[in-house]
Amino acid sequence: MLCRKKPSPVRRKLRKYLAVFMAILILLTVYAELAVKHQLRDVIIRDMQTLSEQAVTMAVDDFLEEHADTGNRMCDITYDNGSVAAISTNAAFVNAAKTYITEHAQDRIDSLSHSQGISVRLGNFTGLVFLSNFGPEIPFSVDSTQTVSCEFQSSFASAGVNQTVHHITVTVYVDLLIYGPIRVGETVSTESAFEIAQTVIVGTVPSYSGVVSY
Repeated sequence: MLCRKKPSPVRRKLRKYLAVFMAILILLTVYAELAVKHQLRDVIIRDMQTLSEQAVTMAVDDFLEEHADTGNRMCDITYDNGSVAAISTNAAFVNAAKTYITEHAQDRIDSLSHSQGISVRLGNFTGLVFLSNFGPEIPFSVDSTQTVSCEFQSSFASAGVNQTVHHITVTVYVDLLIYGPIRVGETVSTESAFEIAQTVIVGTVPSYSGVVSY
């Protein structure tokens, strides 16, 4: 009858230490992966918000370069015996402006996200604020789907005797669904407002002007 040789106490200890070491290594690996994903997620969201705002600013600048007379074209002022009878919105121009800005903003977001991408410094993965700007930059390719919309608003402010300043502003809303090296899976929203025109109106502005007034 064969007798099975019992492992020596030293070998049993080595196995126990090895099991403990492997367990610690697995825990550290899981922790490191979760920490990296968390840090990378925060950086990606922050940088994509900045990129979105930059793209919207460029789109509005493009619009203003091509439409320097926005104030005159967006609203029509009707006079009666030297007084302002009505202020009406040029719906066709407003719709064209919305289409221009939203399409250009989407194009700019796509262009910037592919040309610039996202770079994260190695120090960010430590989770320590004082190390976040240290280490080499690690590039990541980030994609997104975006929904862009905008609205125009008019407001009036007194500019002295029988004069009123008509302000026209545009607010651009962007919703980004971000995905890339990790599945971020959440929508990031930005809102940017710009004053695009000022017009001095001579005469009393009627209480109902046909545009949003506030």
